[in-house]
Amino acid sequence: MGLSIGDVEKITGISKDRLRYYEEKQLITPVRCADNSYREYDNEEVLKLLGIQLYRSMDLGVKEIQQIQDSDTIKGIYNVFKKRQKELQIQLAELQKQKDSVLRGIKDCEKISSYLGKYTIKNVKPLKLIDKIDDLVSTETGAKFKTEADEQMIIIRSMVRRIELTPEGIGENAVFVAEESEEKEIECVYTVVRDSPSYDPLMDEYAKCMKWVAENNIKLGRYCYIKPLLVSHLGKCAESFLEVFAPVIKS
Repeated sequence: MGLSIGDVEKITGISKDRLRYYEEKQLITPVRCADNSYREYDNEEVLKLLGIQLYRSMDLGVKEIQQIQDSDTIKGIYNVFKKRQKELQIQLAELQKQKDSVLRGIKDCEKISSYLGKYTIKNVKPLKLIDKIDDLVSTETGAKFKTEADEQMIIIRSMVRRIELTPEGIGENAVFVAEESEEKEIECVYTVVRDSPSYDPLMDEYAKCMKWVAENNIKLGRYCYIKPLLVSHLGKCAESFLEVFAPVIKS
């Protein structure tokens, strides 16, 4: 006499519903008792189920498990495993990108908490300007930000505004596609500001920065750079936090 579906559930830990599903997909073929039509599972069916548990631990689907069961050589099973390996490598690479992006978001939040409204001297990675953007709100803009190395376009991570500092005030104000350079970090005057559609902090922060620089006998280079950190809705409408840094000229 074979095992009942309840017995198999206890032995394998596979639920009755899942056992019926495997039977529906013909991964297992229990016999029906002639007297009462109850399912009966022999040792071969239990062994199949243990194999299915193994393959499900690899997140193989019904189709792949069927291929394994139909394979009459180890090579056939090997090919199924290799295909799954390639799929997982792609998934892991994507998850790593997501992990890196989340980590950067955490660091950006920490920057905002530490530096919002404060001026300090901070070492910053120099930027490599790649392409100038004439109009940020343009259908051609996306193509400039998207590169072969990064198929996922994340404009907020690649955009920088460069402002020219002149004796008369603010000079050229331009937006670029940029990336961090591998060169040594440079010493900068650094702060984080809050920007919103109802308030443009540029002129106010310029005045505060120049005052702080003068008080601390600091000489700045020709340009100041502004990079978006985070877009939020902490106010009533969309707003952004920007990191602002200007390289220092050492005496």
